[in-house]
Amino acid sequence: MKDQRNLKPKQSEKQIENLILSYLKAKGVFVWKNESVGVFDPRLKVYRLKKGIHRMVGIADITGIFRGQPLAIEVKSDKGRVSDAQEIFLQRFNEEGGIAFVARSIEDVQAKLGLA
Repeated sequence: MKDQRNLKPKQSEKQIENLILSYLKAKGVFVWKNESVGVFDPRLKVYRLKKGIHRMVGIADITGIFRGQPLAIEVKSDKGRVSDAQEIFLQRFNEEGGIAFVARSIEDVQAKLGLA
């Protein structure tokens, strides 16, 4: 008999992010997606980040407010790696009194926020 855990389809980061956003919104949590991809450069056919003094590096994918506290969630797939800039952002966000963490599933969000 095959191990059922290995049959679960892998989800992309974008799929996990959309599931988390939908779940939190259904729970009445005020959240939104941070669009931090940048601007498309048609000449080079790549996305480039806008340069500027106020640009935030490592900002979380999802931000919002949960029970009166600022919320930041960095979404990663099973094998996704958190960059140094993302780690620093999450640490600083927590130090400033917010709730910040990495989520690889809705279950991670439920556990961190005490939701069911």
